[in-house]
Amino acid sequence: MNLDPVRAALLADADSEAADLIDAARAEQAETLGSARRDAEERIRTARAEGLAAADAAAAEQRARTRREARQIVLAARRAAWEQARARLRAAAGQRREQPGLNEALAGLAREQLGEDAAVSVDTDVGGVIAADGSRSVDYRLPAVADRLLDAHQAEVGALWE
Repeated sequence: MNLDPVRAALLADADSEAADLIDAARAEQAETLGSARRDAEERIRTARAEGLAAADAAAAEQRARTRREARQIVLAARRAAWEQARARLRAAAGQRREQPGLNEALAGLAREQLGEDAAVSVDTDVGGVIAADGSRSVDYRLPAVADRLLDAHQAEVGALWE
């Protein structure tokens, strides 16, 4: 049984959905980062003014603290955007839970990886399948597939913050 067309269709859908999520994350991230950067710039300007009025050592300490705070703001914004993208992608994957033939296609993929004797179980709670053959196993439950898809695009999403 050739599952290449099904796998290609699932991957195309997932890639399209990931691209939409990445575009939305880019827009949201740009707004969040812009605000964080403006806040950071304002804090740095304030720290510089205070530093000029005080001793050089006090100014250096304040700038360092401000940079750390700004970095924490940026990192928190990145983390929030990443988790939001993950949640959206998982929700989108969950909407495919009832797609006809999906579990059969995933079971076939699992058996291709593990062998025809693999024990395959359908997860009706989240959709998808898990399979095992001895000490080897694969997880094609929809949240895990969504996580792997997002992780596969990690470099592309990470580039949004550069």
